[in-house]
Amino acid sequence: MIDDFLFCDWDEAPETMDFEQPYGEVIGRSAELVARLVHGNTQDPLSWTAAMELFVLAPAIINVALNYSVCMQFGLPLHPTEYFEIDPKAPPPVDYGQEREDAAFTLLGEAIALARAAYRLDPGFSSLAAAYRIALPHGLNGFVYTSKRDKYTWRAAEPAKIRALAVSVLKVGKPRLALGAAHGSIMAGIFLAELLDCDLWFLRFSMFKRNDREPVVSRRDEARIRSYGDGSDILVFDEDSASGTTLALLSERVRRMAPKARTGAVIRHQSSSFRPDHVGKAWWD
Repeated sequence: MIDDFLFCDWDEAPETMDFEQPYGEVIGRSAELVARLVHGNTQDPLSWTAAMELFVLAPAIINVALNYSVCMQFGLPLHPTEYFEIDPKAPPPVDYGQEREDAAFTLLGEAIALARAAYRLDPGFSSLAAAYRIALPHGLNGFVYTSKRDKYTWRAAEPAKIRALAVSVLKVGKPRLALGAAHGSIMAGIFLAELLDCDLWFLRFSMFKRNDREPVVSRRDEARIRSYGDGSDILVFDEDSASGTTLALLSERVRRMAPKARTGAVIRHQSSSFRPDHVGKAWWD
């Protein structure tokens, strides 16, 4: 796993977290980094640098695919550099057709699997990445992903904290699905799902970066969630529960479909109004 090579300051987000790259380059660069680490030395500082770059880069594989899927599901314009706000109650401005919508939803699942393979340092990652990139819809290769340093997301990405959350979850029982609030929980979520050995999915719900008023749930998302039954096998999670609002609203929305879903957060601030069922670390900040 990638954390074998991660020797970082987990308090302040690194400069590496600030980057802007076209989607195709993200995939290609991830393949280069995985190939280097597969044969890397855990005592080599150059491997540590490569691992940190991969750790912050691989979530972009999911992020762009998620944005693309949301645009398709809700009929939003496709733009290589801009994200558009969503009003789920408004009629879709664009009708992309069921075939393209289905394909975008499938692509998101493939992106999640690919990012997980990167964190796993899968020896076959280069082949998986090449096949994924070749099959991308026209134009998506050039979509630009922008990442900004975020100390809260970074602190909650620390493997030790995520492992502590996983231990708490597994004491009650292994979930079949980890369902995260994107975009903030993607980095932690990839690592968490690998530890739990369960399915992974994300719903866009970004109250501060994307001004979402509620979780963005398409009918395809709903069908996927309902396929897990009453929710007793679902873990709804966020990386950092500061006020608790995001996780509270996300869990409330998911429980309409899966009433027995559990909740978890890598970090829970003691002042948070919401108390998840599972926490990796609780602290004052």
